[in-house]
Amino acid sequence: MITRLAFQCPADTVSAPPYDCFEPISLSNLAGTHVGSIPFLGDNGMVGSPDDLQPEGPEAHCDDADFLDVEGYPRTRQQATEQLQACVDHLRMRFGQAIRGAVRMLDASNSIKQDMTELGDEDECDHDHRETTDNTSDNAKCVVLEGFGHALHGVQDFYAHSNWADLPNSAHSISVTNPPGLNRTDAAPFLDLRLTTAIAGQVPRGLSTGCYVLIDRAEGFGDCEDRVTHHTMNKDHGIIELNGNIEGDSDGVPRNEVAGNIDKAVLAAIQGSRNQWGNVRSEIKRVYGDEKGDRMICGLARDNPVANCV
Repeated sequence: MITRLAFQCPADTVSAPPYDCFEPISLSNLAGTHVGSIPFLGDNGMVGSPDDLQPEGPEAHCDDADFLDVEGYPRTRQQATEQLQACVDHLRMRFGQAIRGAVRMLDASNSIKQDMTELGDEDECDHDHRETTDNTSDNAKCVVLEGFGHALHGVQDFYAHSNWADLPNSAHSISVTNPPGLNRTDAAPFLDLRLTTAIAGQVPRGLSTGCYVLIDRAEGFGDCEDRVTHHTMNKDHGIIELNGNIEGDSDGVPRNEVAGNIDKAVLAAIQGSRNQWGNVRSEIKRVYGDEKGDRMICGLARDNPVANCV
């Protein structure tokens, strides 16, 4: 729903330059579909692919970059930043997959290829590239949407799984179950996935995501014992409607119980997603030139690119 809010076209409109929005079939392949409120019915889409069974590791979700600035915490700031760097590097790789895959959308005369861009329905794209950066084994548009979707997943998870935008519970002292909140309203600069530089200089000292293990609880378990956990930090629980309404469900999750935190995380994730699509468009045009790039971008955003991207 974050992806839909970021990229749905206004009612009764089509995607037009600069192609800020995606038309319905293209958007559904990126964002996934669901059937009413029934769990597990529908498709995760490209943005949800890292959560498919088996879920991808912490680098796909920006997990395990936990830190608390107190004496004796079992992870140093450097270790937490190195884990966050691993996430950013993974997302950069997925971003690059989208850029590299786009060239197969055009033929030798730089016209849109129907067999490389046509999506017959809302879940046409398979999740084929979870273990490889090969860009030749599927419809080119699907390859681009999957690389882009994987990158979006990590960006959105960063805001949901970290203290970048949120606030702590002021009724309790700072601890592993109530780490500081950075209350940031700007975009995290290290999530510009066009970059190749180290991120350490851009990471605030108090930044933390949560440590994740399958038995996920606030007090920590196994490798996450005595650490800030995913259970403590996540803002994953709630209902997001297409009109922009956000209804949090605390569900016993400490950080989600603080009023306004889920709204702040969702809004940051929406803007972060839009920023990333802007980065994809600028990078496609940088690599392939304006004329070819504009045609590729049109082909990604529109449902009938052969007819509409000439």
